[in-house]
This record gives sequence, C-alpha cells and structure tokens, in this order.
Amino acid sequence: MNRHEGETFENKHLVLDEGVYINCVFKNCSLEYSGGDVYVQSCQGEGCQLIWRGAAQRTVFLLQGLGLMAPAAPPPAGNPPGRVQ
Repeated sequence: MNRHEGETFENKHLVLDEGVYINCVFKNCSLEYSGGDVYVQSCQGEGCQLIWRGAAQRTVFLLQGLGLMAPAAPPPAGNPPGRVQ
C-alpha cells in the first residue's frame, strides 16, 4: 500500500484504493474509490468530489435501496455536479 502522511493534495485526481492516508488534507480533489483496501485517519477534505466505481458504487446503490443512505442531493446552482460541500 502507498503511504501518505501529513501531505496536502490540491486540484488532483486520486485513486484511494491501496492507499494509507494519515493527517492529510484534500483540497478541490476528485477522490475515486472502487472498493479496495484503503485506510484514512485524521484527514480533512474541502471542495472534493467523491467518485464511486465498481464494488464501491454497487455498495452505495445497495445502501440507498435499503434506505440506509440518502441519494445524492442535486447540487446548488453554480456549483459543479458531484461536489461534496
């Protein structure tokens, strides 16, 4: 696994699978997750977009279908779609 500690990522596309992120900051990043191993501890995100692929996307659909996770709300006017606020 790739280890990142105390790093700041800005305006990047990151595939989180197979990564360890400790005390990291994500600013305006697209964060892609496909269901693989990942460890995140004490990190902060600002203006990031979450991209669910493969097994992770199917898990999100299952949780939404069971009513355990709310579907994504439409973005406010003027913001790019899929941004986490």
